[in-house]
Amino acid sequence: MAIEQPDMTLKAIGFVKNQVAQPVQGGWEEVISEIVIDRRLTDALDGLEEFSHIVVLFWMHKTSGEPTLKVHPRGKIEFPLVGLFATRSPRRPNPVGETTVRLLERRGNILKVRGLDAINGTPVIDIKPYIPRRHSVAGARVPPWVTKSGGISQRLEDIYRRLMDGYGPQHWWPAESPFEVMVGAVLTQSAAWSNVEKAIAGLKGAGALSPEALRRLPLAELARLIRPCGYYNAKAVKLKSLARWLGEFCGDDLNRLSAHDTDTLRRELLSIHGVGEETADSILLYAVGKPVFVIDAYTRRIISRLGLAPQDTSYAACQALFRDNLPVDSGLFNEYHALLVSLAKDVCRPRPLCPKCCLADKCPSRIVK
Repeated sequence: MAIEQPDMTLKAIGFVKNQVAQPVQGGWEEVISEIVIDRRLTDALDGLEEFSHIVVLFWMHKTSGEPTLKVHPRGKIEFPLVGLFATRSPRRPNPVGETTVRLLERRGNILKVRGLDAINGTPVIDIKPYIPRRHSVAGARVPPWVTKSGGISQRLEDIYRRLMDGYGPQHWWPAESPFEVMVGAVLTQSAAWSNVEKAIAGLKGAGALSPEALRRLPLAELARLIRPCGYYNAKAVKLKSLARWLGEFCGDDLNRLSAHDTDTLRRELLSIHGVGEETADSILLYAVGKPVFVIDAYTRRIISRLGLAPQDTSYAACQALFRDNLPVDSGLFNEYHALLVSLAKDVCRPRPLCPKCCLADKCPSRIVK
């Protein structure tokens, strides 16, 4: 016997105001938003400022398409196929989002919050205070896949928060164009970044920082211009190969690269002379905006000392550590990798400065003096 469902009317009580224009899968922890409440409801906010956290319910108005009744949690095929209501997938019959956020400030009808995973203009449908004894359940049971994903995920997320608190946004890669990122990714092989900057400045000064200009430039002249970064003869050949590939693959239109799926584009990049996995992934992440995590010597050093390195120490296995335990998001991967580089250069050096490290209390390899 079918049960007739009643019609319902839902009214927004306000909207979200921030700098995020499109939905992403991660990196919301440090996003500052304002929740602008209908002025007629201002008095209903009285007393809310006494709570450190609030629960925000919102309508995910940009979610499109019919919901799938069975999904892999977080879109990861290594997790079991489960019912939609056993996950937090945004594609739901009623696209209601719910997030606990830090309440930073109340100004009249405006709430300033941190960590709200809603884009600019999102309708807000309700707000509740976060009360630990109601919202935190001791001994709650969850499926094994949640526990499996949660342990490492929580460690990686905690590391990210600590690094962000300690170093702030890195705004990496420092370049004026995607092609400059690609050139820098090649030049930085076995080179200090300060020397890469000198080499790029030389290319700019000669008007040679474009694929076409590199193809026209004599090999010896190119090598001379990039001499500060070391291995300049070999790197000149690599840059020539990269420039030739760009002309053949996309007609020097780098905007066309993003139209290709990540795996296809990665295989193409790896076919270029002098482009290995780290260089290819740096190009994918920083120049094209694809969600791949770059594994370099700094990252390997840090995850090894933290006891997070997989038994299989291959590039792919180390990359899977981040890909399988964090939201697959280019912005998050970009910032996380850049923060690891900053940590490695600052304190997690070959001879570490453990007492100054923001991760020292969580590091089994720390040196105690």
